[in-house]
Amino acid sequence: MSSVCGIYFLDGRPVTAETGEAMMRELGACHADYAGTWYRGQVFLGCHVLFFTPESMLEVLPSYDSATGLTITADAVIDNRAELYDQLSIEPVRRENVTDSQLILLAYQKWGRDCPKYLLGDFAFAIWNDRCRTLFCAVDHTGTKSFYYYQSGGFFAFSSLLRPLFVLSGISKKYNETWIADFLALPTVMHQLDPELTIYKDVYLLPAGHTLTVKSERVDKQLYWQVERQAELKLPSDNEYEEAFREVLGEAVRCRLRNIRRVGAMMSGGLDSTSVACLAARELKSRNDQRLISFSSIPKHGYRNWLADKWIADETPYIEAVRQHNGYIDVVYCRAEGKHPLNGTSRLLTILEQPYKIIENLFWIDDIMTKGKELNVGVILSGGAGNATISWGELTAYLLSLHRMGKWSSMCRESWRFAMLQDSPLKALYKLFRTLFPYNRQNILHPQVDQQWQKILNLSVINRDFAKRVSAHERFRQFRYSLFRPMDSWETRQTLLSPAAFSHFGVINTKLGLANQVALRDPTMDKRVIEFCLSVPENLYICNGKERYLIRRAMAGIVPDKVLSNETVRGAQGADWVQRMENNWVELKDEISRIGSLEIEREYLDIAKIQGSLNKYTKLDDAVAGEFNLRVLVRSLIFSRFLRQN
Repeated sequence: MSSVCGIYFLDGRPVTAETGEAMMRELGACHADYAGTWYRGQVFLGCHVLFFTPESMLEVLPSYDSATGLTITADAVIDNRAELYDQLSIEPVRRENVTDSQLILLAYQKWGRDCPKYLLGDFAFAIWNDRCRTLFCAVDHTGTKSFYYYQSGGFFAFSSLLRPLFVLSGISKKYNETWIADFLALPTVMHQLDPELTIYKDVYLLPAGHTLTVKSERVDKQLYWQVERQAELKLPSDNEYEEAFREVLGEAVRCRLRNIRRVGAMMSGGLDSTSVACLAARELKSRNDQRLISFSSIPKHGYRNWLADKWIADETPYIEAVRQHNGYIDVVYCRAEGKHPLNGTSRLLTILEQPYKIIENLFWIDDIMTKGKELNVGVILSGGAGNATISWGELTAYLLSLHRMGKWSSMCRESWRFAMLQDSPLKALYKLFRTLFPYNRQNILHPQVDQQWQKILNLSVINRDFAKRVSAHERFRQFRYSLFRPMDSWETRQTLLSPAAFSHFGVINTKLGLANQVALRDPTMDKRVIEFCLSVPENLYICNGKERYLIRRAMAGIVPDKVLSNETVRGAQGADWVQRMENNWVELKDEISRIGSLEIEREYLDIAKIQGSLNKYTKLDDAVAGEFNLRVLVRSLIFSRFLRQN
């Protein structure tokens, strides 16, 4: 786990030591075990290395190879090392001491700009080719590592973090108003529609599955991988699909256990995180390694339940079932006592370098990361992408797919079987068909209906004049965004695994990891897992009206039956976020009431709407805990604090 930076003066002027040192100082805001720099005339490369794997302790970065004229700086952990040893003809006696950056450099020598296609893992790197006078940059398939860049005015600069770029003359902190419009208008926790944009004008994020080749005369960006429909996998029996599932997911977990410290996992009581944790613990036990530490978020002491019957805030019974069944997991329950969504924003805004919207979850995720560091954990596994991959099986989306393909009998059969499993079958059927029948009509009308944009505006506090000035409506049309249009299976998974989603999580995970010196790694977002899960026939995910059917069968015996058979309740982590703010609401309400005192706040925000909404919340209680307007107020305050702090 590392952070990188660099400069390439396209006009030929040399990079001074003062310039490189200034970038390294800003990069060094996070702890590093080793820091290195490399200068060659018009090029500077820098790296802060945090020892993470056994091989990382051998890294000397940036690394220059005099025989080839290549220099690399990298933030990388390569997971398919064994495969690359053979492909790159590395002798067995040398393999143990080959670092990940050396593997990347050898791959570049063999495959050139196609080398990222052959690498699996989490990586962002830059390679200077002294002979060709080119800088080659790449990020991994799912954009797990952030890689910011700027190109203008005769130079190209890059960095894992934003701060190092702003020490360079010519790069200003002028806001990117398109990004701000996206941030304020999107009702979800997503920050932007375009995966390349950042909050700063002319500073971009290299999106998932892309490379950059920088020459003196141009910058060439290329896509080398993206989520696509897969050819359907044909296997003789359901048992063989289940075996293949276990092998693919098992390998994705195994390769992420390579670490010099303890291994941890974020574990709720759901299918995704428990599957990852149980597979990791089994593998650690087989190696006679230290026990897995699971970090489980539970509500604060004194939590009052306000959720509907199908949701639970405290998943302890399911977590305990996993602990007892597996026998090689130590559970650390994290209540994040004393924390709420608004009392740690200064630190989190500094870490993330931008405003954020994951108000219900970020404070307890950060608490888990902090506890992981205290317990000498080097990597924390998660199952964040599982809903789109390993535990896919969303009934409504599947029925919409059958509807679109004209498979009426299958659609009716699965609908009926699902309804028969519910407490009120007729009510369940009514809800399903109310969603199904307008599907084609909504898809046809969607691009022309201005009502969609009006609904988005009604959920937002974006200043209407600002939205018009930056043509936000046209932008949402361009990206065909709608929160309200029903989506079939492929559309839903494509959205969950979109470049924008990858960028969103990549930025957050990179920066939280660097700040806490703990790597966040998600086996359910492994390229192999994604492609395998997209190739599995849809009827293996939904069967006889049961959702998430494949994972329930494939993980039998590995995950306890209490978790696998649970089809009645789902976890709602962070359900206590409003209760946590109750005692501070007078002060917070007063601060929200002052939003608009700055001109820049009035430019971007609908102040009248904020104040009108605020007047409805004289106090906080469970009756308002689920209200979207309250979330918008909290997000508005975080955005305001960013503007003031910045």
